[in-house]
Amino acid sequence: KSMATSVPFKKMYGLGNDFIVLDARKDSAVSAASDPSRATRLTDRKLGIGCDQLIILEACDDAMCRMRIINADGSEVGACGNATRCVGGVLLDENPTADVATIRTKAGLLKCYKGGGEKLITVDMGEPLLNWDQVPVSKEVDTLHCKDACEGPGLTDCVCCSMGNPHATFFVDDCEAVPLDNIGRDLEYHSFFPERCNVSVVTVAKDKSSIRMRVWERGTGITQACGTGACATAVNAVRRGYIGKDQGFKVEVVMDGGSLVIQYAPPGSGGEHEGHVMMTGTYELAFSGEIPKSLWQ
Repeated sequence: KSMATSVPFKKMYGLGNDFIVLDARKDSAVSAASDPSRATRLTDRKLGIGCDQLIILEACDDAMCRMRIINADGSEVGACGNATRCVGGVLLDENPTADVATIRTKAGLLKCYKGGGEKLITVDMGEPLLNWDQVPVSKEVDTLHCKDACEGPGLTDCVCCSMGNPHATFFVDDCEAVPLDNIGRDLEYHSFFPERCNVSVVTVAKDKSSIRMRVWERGTGITQACGTGACATAVNAVRRGYIGKDQGFKVEVVMDGGSLVIQYAPPGSGGEHEGHVMMTGTYELAFSGEIPKSLWQ
């Protein structure tokens, strides 16, 4: 395919997840970046620009933009919370008078708000999907207690949900001690997860103000942070009763790359934004540039 004359990009990051953001809203030829061989060249850290995920903004009738998310391995996914904050930041910077930025994704319409601080964005991540066939998992279980359906060394009885992508949360006494780099891949590819899975090992602080989380991301491996994973962790902590009304259904999720504040008041709780997951965190622009022709071949 011929290259759009020159393709500008933004290199952005949210909590140690880094993204190449391309804008195809005015030039649809830029969407050709989603071609898997081209995408993997761009995301390559040695030979390309390098990132966890490639983000393409496209024109959209019912939102400020459509956001497409391409993993470093070339596969396209439905949701990425940290990327959503970055894109929300771009849109709100473009439209300084707007109260809300709307983003259409495979996982539905997402709304971003200014988060009450410099470079803070709050994203309404929508409603988590909790049924076994929505996650999905391979057999009919109560996703709140998957018991022995999926186990790893010292890990059992995970809680599962979907935030537009599948998540399994293992609550443990000391998540630092879990050899996630050794077992993450086996858990991701476990037969219990027909579409593979993002796996988090987490420890709830004694005072319930925070949750320490380590994450193995589907298609990527161990990452510094995962926005949808933090959301899933908070949702599952509320479902298990670890976090509740006394905490305002709100908790700080502490990952290697930094923290996100997640609020999830379950349906019927009478809490703020009932039934929806609200994620607040930072976004940053690292640098901008233009894609060289050699990477676009």
